[in-house]
Amino acid sequence: MDLQNMQELVGRITALDPVASDSLRVISYFDTLVEGHASAEALLRAASVLTGCGVGFVAEETVMRVDSAGARSADPGVPEGGRWPSHAVGEGWYAWIERSGSAHVNDAMVLERLSFGLRISLERTHPVAIARRNLEILIDAAESPDARAAAARRLRVDTGLLRLVAAPAADSGAEPGAGSVVVDTLVGRVRARIVREGAGAPLGRLGLGLLLPATDAPRSWQTALLALRLSTEAEPVIDASALGGMLLLAEAAETSSHPQPDVEAIDRLVQDDPRNLANLELLVRAESVRAAAASTGVHHSTMQARVSELSERLGFDVRSSEGRVRLSLALRLHHLATNRF
Repeated sequence: MDLQNMQELVGRITALDPVASDSLRVISYFDTLVEGHASAEALLRAASVLTGCGVGFVAEETVMRVDSAGARSADPGVPEGGRWPSHAVGEGWYAWIERSGSAHVNDAMVLERLSFGLRISLERTHPVAIARRNLEILIDAAESPDARAAAARRLRVDTGLLRLVAAPAADSGAEPGAGSVVVDTLVGRVRARIVREGAGAPLGRLGLGLLLPATDAPRSWQTALLALRLSTEAEPVIDASALGGMLLLAEAAETSSHPQPDVEAIDRLVQDDPRNLANLELLVRAESVRAAAASTGVHHSTMQARVSELSERLGFDVRSSEGRVRLSLALRLHHLATNRF
């Protein structure tokens, strides 16, 4: 759609309903373009017509801009952050309007509808958006095996083994890109990423799923998410393959409707004093009570008294070998139930 046709469309909308608000005309204008599968450039020109300003967007390495007359810039640059009003188009992507001075009454609406239209257009055409959609299909157990197999072929991971990695979406080390997608889960927004067999894992707090064929990607993703939920600041990386029987226990706990008494006891201790959690985790990691005392700089007798009190409130002796195992499992289940991202 060229500039003249866009201007005619605005005129037709106004003529059809001269008493309609400007906002409704903006919505109708962009809805018409989206329904017609308008390109990203056409959507920018539309926003330029409505605002009389230069308009642009950034999506990964793609930067596109048109000037106030609707002409596409040959060599657009990424604007300095905060210089122009902007709106998110997708993860790490945004559009802007080059309005100097006070905003006009419909600038916010134009920017919002432009961003909505760009997101739909880019999801059909941008390689990164297409890759993200295929990754969503690959890890979704509700998708058919044929759909997941096709997604694996498009992602070129249909041969060999892979593992899914889960990381908090807000983690600065979990950069967006074609190889990852943010998933809304019951424990928050989590980034899913594929790692091929033999490749190193991303950095930061994360859970490593089981190494499996692409056909079992949902299982790898499920175990990666469980591993992430078991992680702590002291143990930021958890590998599902190293959990052994703990993985089965975590999966069983997810489906159980019965409270676990040891976990409830830890919850009460943490509610009374959040420092109790660090003390319990220290007791699991330290070789002995004396080593735990030395690592925190407290006297051995003071630590002994603290451990006796914690043991009494937990209902078992955390100094025995059986008690340490029991405490370790209870702490894992406590983190599984309480970690949010």
